[in-house]
Amino acid sequence: MIQIISVEEKHIRQMSALLSKRQARERKIFPYLPDKFEEIDEAEIVIRKLLERPYVSGVVAVRGIDVIGYLIYEFKEEAHRGRYVWMDYESIAISEHEHPRLLRLLYADAGAEWVKHGYFHHVLMAPLGDEMVFEQWFDQGFAFEQKYAILSLDDYEPKNGALPDLEFRRGTKADAPLLKKMAVWNSIHQAAAPSWHPITRETMENVQKSYVALTEDEEAYLWLVTQGEQAAGFHVYFRMEDPFSLVAPENCVELPAASTNPDMRGRGIGRALANHCFSELKKEGYDYIFADWHTPNQMASYFWPRMGFQPVMVRMSRQIDPRISWAHGHD
Repeated sequence: MIQIISVEEKHIRQMSALLSKRQARERKIFPYLPDKFEEIDEAEIVIRKLLERPYVSGVVAVRGIDVIGYLIYEFKEEAHRGRYVWMDYESIAISEHEHPRLLRLLYADAGAEWVKHGYFHHVLMAPLGDEMVFEQWFDQGFAFEQKYAILSLDDYEPKNGALPDLEFRRGTKADAPLLKKMAVWNSIHQAAAPSWHPITRETMENVQKSYVALTEDEEAYLWLVTQGEQAAGFHVYFRMEDPFSLVAPENCVELPAASTNPDMRGRGIGRALANHCFSELKKEGYDYIFADWHTPNQMASYFWPRMGFQPVMVRMSRQIDPRISWAHGHD
């Protein structure tokens, strides 16, 4: 018989074993994921840090004295989503000997309390190594929002060469006005069909400020490309350093922003800029690039996998109809 109860100190070691074994299974599919988290002690550090966050709680599935699965969750609130529940990449693991349906039992038990207290929006970061596992989330009404992927530079070869009339250069402080204009490119594209991702004026202003700040950030690898007198595109990268991340490979950079001039798309400029940046990063000694994209964004969903990025994690969400707080089917 399976019991689902609140997480206690006595459960953490077995939870850590589940997470370390999950990491080992994921690494069979994605061998560049950090191997240290296959060790129970390292996995335990991650779980303990997760449980230290404010507004975090969790449940475990127990059979006899054995913990066979767990779900840790965090209550959050922000302008974009409102009140919601967040489940991080390391927040969920089940025994490889259990049917993936165990995820449903954990979610149903924890989710009942979330909905009871008015948390109707549920978001999770799901590993992609086991198709049967993330299919459980589909069956529970979750949908893809964002994919996270990794490109290995070890055997990377430029795709289809470069265009002869492009000029590549590193960005400087003098490029701040240019970056402010470029900030509009992605936002307009994301708001269009079929993404339909709303961009408010306040959001746009914040994006523009963050783009301008890139020109003064000494940690940023900022590249611009021009074609004649026209600004054609940009990429920005940062060294990805998170000792507690189960998905960040060693010697990795993250690509948080990239764009091509909307009036110049379809000419191979984005591919040429990516080839240039990837080659330069390889010269800098990096082995991997980490990138993400909004899954309804057709252009990004097509482009980045074609450049060699392999999705390893996906953000999924579910919005519960808030009428459930009063509409129970009773007279």
